Amino acid sequence: MTTILINTQLTIVIYLIVGFFLSKTGLIDGQAQLFISNLTINVLLPASVFTSFLTGMSMDLLISLGTILILAILLEVFLSLASKIPSSRFTPSEACVAHYGYLVSNGGLIGTPVIESLFGPVGVMCCNVFMIPTRIMAFSAGESIFNPSLKRTPKAILFSILTNKILVVMALGLAMIGFHLSLPAPVLTALQKIGGCLAPFSLILVGSMLAQKVKLNAAMIKNVAWITLIRLLAIPLAALGICLLLHLDFQTTAVITLLMGMPVGSSCASFAKKYRGNEAFASAVVLNSTLLSPMTLVLLMKLIELAF
Repeated sequence: MTTILINTQLTIVIYLIVGFFLSKTGLIDGQAQLFISNLTINVLLPASVFTSFLTGMSMDLLISLGTILILAILLEVFLSLASKIPSSRFTPSEACVAHYGYLVSNGGLIGTPVIESLFGPVGVMCCNVFMIPTRIMAFSAGESIFNPSLKRTPKAILFSILTNKILVVMALGLAMIGFHLSLPAPVLTALQKIGGCLAPFSLILVGSMLAQKVKLNAAMIKNVAWITLIRLLAIPLAALGICLLLHLDFQTTAVITLLMGMPVGSSCASFAKKYRGNEAFASAVVLNSTLLSPMTLVLLMKLIELAF
């Protein structure tokens, strides 16, 4: 498994480098980034998620998905509470970035190809079930971290959940499984091919975002390193410990641990920019955690293998 992950991480790094140089040469500008982002979020990711739920369902898989969802909710609640603990090391604007960065990872765009390389379509299914609380958090309570005046009523949060494209296609996929429905072969093949474009497009997009220049002072650099350390190592190691205490199987443990060790979500920098927060600091956290994650994920995978 570690060898497979190393090869996957090298492929991811190549995609990131391609995106970086395409941005530096001007072939991907702000408008192109927006187009690729919309294409990825509105077309490629939903297609990938939907087709992963058409692989069939067994009782063991259903139990595994239920376990993953329960743990994902509990871990997200724990992180939400823990990240609110005041820290004198951060300025108020940096504290917003830290709070959001601990809660929201890039499990969708980076985590999906990693998990798929290890466990195939079933892994993608597990990945997307685990990401449900994170996706809800990112665009509901998570956004209010950068804008405290943004009040999210229970009705508004429920509406955002019911209209979330990923959750909708997941529900549709589960309904098709439950009613034993299937798509015509050409339609299914087309959707699988479209979903297969997710990894290169999303990673090239992330790489292009890493090309922007960021200027930080010494104190900010230390705080970026601190957030990165917690996001990439402390959080996933804690998750691994919980999985081992609960005696979960290898696949469930690997999915949960690796997804908890994904870099800070790129939406962190987007929200910092949108609400005029510390955009440079947020961008540096996203950049640093993304660049270091290939190495830390391999380390985590090795620890998981040793534990089993």
